[in-house]
Amino acid sequence: MSGWRAGLVALAVGGVFLAAGWALTRDDAPVNPSSTTVDPGEADITLACPAAFELVCDQLAIRYQAAHVTYRLGAEIPDGTVVVAAVADIPAGLAVTPFARSPIAIAVWQERSPALLRGCDINIACLIGQAGVPWSELGGPTSWGVVTLGLADPSEGIADLEAWRLFVEGGVNADTGSNVRLSAPDDGRLMADLVLFPSRADVVVTSEVAIASQLQNAIQRTGRLAVFYPDPTPYVPIGAYGEGRAARNLIEDLNTPELQALLGSLGMRPLTGEAQDLMDGLGSPGGELAPVDVAQKETLVQAWNQLVGG
Repeated sequence: MSGWRAGLVALAVGGVFLAAGWALTRDDAPVNPSSTTVDPGEADITLACPAAFELVCDQLAIRYQAAHVTYRLGAEIPDGTVVVAAVADIPAGLAVTPFARSPIAIAVWQERSPALLRGCDINIACLIGQAGVPWSELGGPTSWGVVTLGLADPSEGIADLEAWRLFVEGGVNADTGSNVRLSAPDDGRLMADLVLFPSRADVVVTSEVAIASQLQNAIQRTGRLAVFYPDPTPYVPIGAYGEGRAARNLIEDLNTPELQALLGSLGMRPLTGEAQDLMDGLGSPGGELAPVDVAQKETLVQAWNQLVGG
């Protein structure tokens, strides 16, 4: 048994599982101020997305003259609604069509990244080692305090589970956990909270698509975010599901060459090959890590509850 798996077994005393079902509600997270979508009462089709896909659905809603609501836990998905989300986050048993993917990435407030780079390459091992270290020891001002992290609760979304899995495999400890000063229920709300409350975390690890959704908002509100990539890093498959002719037509269009060419500008990657016209601020991930074994979820969530506090 490898060291990290042994550590997980020692931590495991129970489990938390993803609740079934979803609700569709309006999102109140920061969004692109120049965007516009159709009122749900006037549209033939509605796009429903988690907060991490705010920018994606906002732009797709404009393209398809669709309404746009937020994908939430709790209710059924009505006909005429297309859900765009991580494939694993759409209820099992539905005919989901994959069309994109997103690597797990690291976002650092740009003004602080040079100081962090003085201490180590910006990767998961670096973050575990530097969490809680005074910025003054890395060449930054005393006013920055200590290096703090932001992560999303891994009990809900697959991207959050993948991000936390990297920390567990990297040897996360109680000191690291105590310096996770920003946590949220999912990757989208983690990024929205980072932009709204930038002093809560210096670095976040989450899905690239969630980071991309807030890059422009960060510039307008606080400052630029620098994006780095664990190497290797896991990729999260993204898909769409919907019933009804209009929904199926939209979903089929997502895999056309024209739409695939737009993925990079929306902060996503195609299922195969390189992204075209990649959004400014994003980079090139290194190697690809095999996806997390969902059978490990219970143990990973227990580790989160013990080390970060649930």
